[in-house]
Amino acid sequence: MFIAVLLISIVSLIAPPVDLEQGYTLRVYDIGRPIDHVARVVQDQTPNADRLENKIDFKDAPALCGADMPLNQVAIEAIGFLKIDVPGKYEFELRCDDGGRLEIDSKQVIKHDGHHPPSPKTGSVELSAGLHAFRIDLFQNEGGAALILNWRTPGAGRFELVPESALRTEAGVTRVTAPGKKIYKDGRENMRPGDGMPIEVVHPSFKIEPLRPKGFEPKIGGMAFLPDGRLVISDFEPANNGVLRENTNGTLYILSNVVDATPETIKLEKLPGGYHDPCGIAVYDGDIYVSHRPGIDRLRDLDHDGTFETHEEWAQPWIGNNYHHFSFGLKEKDGWLYGTLSTAIYFGNTVVKEGVEGDIIGLNGPNPAHRGSLYRINVKTKEVQWISGGFRTPNGVEVVASGDCFVTENQGAWMPANKMNHAKQGRFYGHYNGTQKSKVYPDGGVPSLYSEQPFTQPAVWLPQNEIANSPTTPLAIRSGPFAGQFWLAELTLGGINRVYLEEVAGELQGCALRCGNGLEGGVQRLIEGPDGCLYAGSIGSGGNWNWRDTRFGLQRLRPTGKDAFEYHHVSATADGLDIAFTREVDRAWLADPKHFTLKQWRYEATAQYGGPKIDEEDVEVAKAIPAGDGRSVRLIAPSIKAGRVVYLRANPVQLGTTDLSGTGSIWATEAWYTMNAKPTAADPAKAFVAVPVH
Repeated sequence: MFIAVLLISIVSLIAPPVDLEQGYTLRVYDIGRPIDHVARVVQDQTPNADRLENKIDFKDAPALCGADMPLNQVAIEAIGFLKIDVPGKYEFELRCDDGGRLEIDSKQVIKHDGHHPPSPKTGSVELSAGLHAFRIDLFQNEGGAALILNWRTPGAGRFELVPESALRTEAGVTRVTAPGKKIYKDGRENMRPGDGMPIEVVHPSFKIEPLRPKGFEPKIGGMAFLPDGRLVISDFEPANNGVLRENTNGTLYILSNVVDATPETIKLEKLPGGYHDPCGIAVYDGDIYVSHRPGIDRLRDLDHDGTFETHEEWAQPWIGNNYHHFSFGLKEKDGWLYGTLSTAIYFGNTVVKEGVEGDIIGLNGPNPAHRGSLYRINVKTKEVQWISGGFRTPNGVEVVASGDCFVTENQGAWMPANKMNHAKQGRFYGHYNGTQKSKVYPDGGVPSLYSEQPFTQPAVWLPQNEIANSPTTPLAIRSGPFAGQFWLAELTLGGINRVYLEEVAGELQGCALRCGNGLEGGVQRLIEGPDGCLYAGSIGSGGNWNWRDTRFGLQRLRPTGKDAFEYHHVSATADGLDIAFTREVDRAWLADPKHFTLKQWRYEATAQYGGPKIDEEDVEVAKAIPAGDGRSVRLIAPSIKAGRVVYLRANPVQLGTTDLSGTGSIWATEAWYTMNAKPTAADPAKAFVAVPVH
């Protein structure tokens, strides 16, 4: 006997992907509590397991859930299409334990809800020849598990299992996973956007403006402004199939009339030349520098006519020989270009082709020198300095006026959660590159740079599925109420977050906060324009490496001068936390400790892909002391430990007036503080002020 919740969903899409393969995608989610009716998981969460299946024919929980997965209180999601050769009326039989629901082309065909042993229910639908998306939701509460999908085709006399030949799913996808509990949207949890769920709309301080000319759908890798106000972007088609592409797949464009423009007034110019996954652009002294897999190219306009007639392979200080060998950045300071290099990913096809010896754990295999490192290269001399190592997919770099470097990181092998790192010279940040031997590396892969050094904790942990899934660009905030903090772009969870940092015991640590979304795609690059607006460039690829199946985007976020009622920051104290708000809260409400929920946990890096929360526990708030102006409160919580992520939830209503939503509720209820060290009364936390370079 066991209690299990299973959600099988084969998502209906308007149009199928171009590349398909036989089968469907099965995704498993650990819910961690019972469910008694059909529902779905909250969007944008990374599954605990993701696999390709050929049959919808499961008679027990181990087969359905898969190896090393819990058999109780889990959910499963699958994505695919039915390939129909003969048009006509199709009857379907959904045999399940417990309740289930079948949808085809987003329309319900069968609902077999409630608690029951394995039993069938039928429904019919007219289908034309071609591909039809289908989705099955199933929950399993007690007893055995079952999920079988049969059909009776036009003219057939009996039901039979839907054959493998009739199932299709997107081909060549990276199957990203993450451990930990997921949220099931069945009404038991009192959630709203910004409270246990991602924010769906743009923050009130910004207005989103479209920028793409009609028909222009850029998948943006990098962005930078030229001195004359034109915008340079790189566009490329990402491929997550493990195959090293030999031909170039990237293009540069220059957009004129961008500032204060509408899509109709923007002039689009395509530059000659091809690039391999161009993920970084910087402009220095009027020249364009493009970071891509083989190195850095430079484009120059020597006759100053605005055409950039000179294109050269400027520097190639690294090797890129794996499909996942991206080159991120670029950020310029004092004539140095800063960038990062990602490490290899090994799927079965790569392992076989390259003859890799030994086990591949967490998709992590051998690499050439310097992969997973932060570097800087001098524009005048081309001198390369390798600053720090131990990164995996560091898809975001920021350098501020003080010279401090910040690097974002995606969860994966040796990375139990996402991060924002304060990257320092000679430090190691956790990822050990595989050293297996192969045809490419007969002497074995090269270890990570500085891997002999102790692990440096991130400035901020970004828990997977809660505040980030794929963090990209950190951007120092120049002005406004959050000046000195950071915007933090997010790709697969979508939107933009905010990070506040402070110095404790000589190192930086701080909190992550939700900000907003409303954009047309997951954000790959976020830059500030000469007009003070933010410019967001989006990208996406197959599988779950996208935000809600979006693939492209280019938009402007124009400041409105408005604000929201929200956390300004959360700061560490010797015996708890200080919480600052942007507006006044009733002091009597703030004085009640029961209004604040605190939890804490730690992470432990392993070779596995991602990692769970460890030693998770509730934290008692012994006392809450509001400030006289009602805009902050001190929480006395002596049981907060160093080396923990501290989760905060509070849902106050601002005093006196309503906020912009008209409810008075706080914009986002949650915050995540990384308590690497606890300050003391003699040495309190000091706010770090990030000042942009330019």
